[in-house]
Amino acid sequence: MRTTPTHPGSSAPAAGPPESARRLGPLLGAAYLGWMLPVTAGWTLLQAVFERIDPDTKLTHYSTVAAVGAFTSTVAVVAFGFLSDRTRSRYGRRNPWILAGAVCYALSVTAMSGTGSFAALLVLTVCFQTGLNAMLAALFAVLPDRVPAERLGRASSWVGLGQLLGQGLGSVAGGLLVTHPGQGLRWLPWLAVLGALAFVRFAPDRPTLDDAPAVAPDGGLLRSLLPPRDADFFWALVSRLLALLGIHLVLVYQLFILTDHLGLSTEDAGTVVTLGGLIIAVVAGGSVAVSGPLSDRLGRRKPFVLAAAVIAAAGIVPLTVAPALWSFLFFTVLASLGFGCLIAVDQAIVAEVLPDQHSRAKDLGFLNIANTAPQVLAPIIAGAVVPAFGYSALFVLAMAVTVGGGLSVLPVRRVR
Repeated sequence: MRTTPTHPGSSAPAAGPPESARRLGPLLGAAYLGWMLPVTAGWTLLQAVFERIDPDTKLTHYSTVAAVGAFTSTVAVVAFGFLSDRTRSRYGRRNPWILAGAVCYALSVTAMSGTGSFAALLVLTVCFQTGLNAMLAALFAVLPDRVPAERLGRASSWVGLGQLLGQGLGSVAGGLLVTHPGQGLRWLPWLAVLGALAFVRFAPDRPTLDDAPAVAPDGGLLRSLLPPRDADFFWALVSRLLALLGIHLVLVYQLFILTDHLGLSTEDAGTVVTLGGLIIAVVAGGSVAVSGPLSDRLGRRKPFVLAAAVIAAAGIVPLTVAPALWSFLFFTVLASLGFGCLIAVDQAIVAEVLPDQHSRAKDLGFLNIANTAPQVLAPIIAGAVVPAFGYSALFVLAMAVTVGGGLSVLPVRRVR
């Protein structure tokens, strides 16, 4: 692992003094909290909406929306990363996209609260994923842009803490509002706008009006839009995608697992989802706060990722062999512990393997497909596996995928 105070994949100096980097961490955490909370709650609330529209088609409709969302997010995060890298404005490259994307996301999800039409929900999914990923493409690039390498673990912990608190509190909000999904979809997405506003106001980017235009590599515009040909980049992407997908195969599908597999009523399931959200906030929050700075101190990242994947996979075992409420809560505890460690350290790995300082947002768009795609891919996969093979098969698959993600970090060379 590199220890020089430079941007990952660059010889450029850090974009501000050390105290600036210290202030940046909490603001990044708040921005990540702002978008993750409504996104996490939103998937649970959408499940409740489809349950109300037609219980017989809920799995098909939800899987379709998730598939469309996955495709849209994949294209949008790369495209808007490309645009962010090339933005020249008095407000910098990143901040205009962070705020504009958050507003587009909030407007689209708010519109979802007023319709019961599957076609309208499908179109609005495209709109909200476009806005969300315009925001995220720019936000992801802030870490390698403005934090020196020796502080990446600490800054990553703030990012991870924001994500985990958002996911935990989002689960709480989703559980509390599961019987009134329209209210949640109407108001919760504006938290993303508040987080974006706070970041833009208190973490201003440097003006880029005088920056030289970006030079396209050999092959022109098309080549600029492709992922870099870098083995470390590839394995970092695979590791993140598989590890998070394995966890989300259970976590994102939790409402249906509780009602269809464990036999709880929707109201009781909402209570369990709320409890699970509190567990995530406490356990994962503690894990992320410790693991990021510890990885900085030890100068090692890979052991943390591998251990996190094994711990999370171990939490799925009781659900497979003894499906009951206690086994779901056991999974929530261990998955939270592993998830917190994973995202805190993985953020630092991702920042350190970026090969080109001039295309950070675009390259991070490809890497962070692995950060957002599991949340939309998980219900698609589950929608295919569960009807054909049952929930036990889904849990076995989740364990295998999670461990595979941990093992995939081992070939990364530029990080220890």
